[in-house]
Amino acid sequence: MTSDDTKTVLDEANARAVALMLDKLEDHDVTVIYEAVGGIGPIADIAADAMKNRNIDL
Repeated sequence: MTSDDTKTVLDEANARAVALMLDKLEDHDVTVIYEAVGGIGPIADIAADAMKNRNIDL
């Protein structure tokens, strides 16, 4: 779990890699990733975008 003071930065290549990996996962697994990072940070943002694009509810 992350804390509010944790700062994670992804460069464009790594952000694309995360997006590609999320694209390969089942809908449920995308929500698991989002929840695993506490809904905070760039990975959560990418997961939220994937959830929005795929119409996945938590």
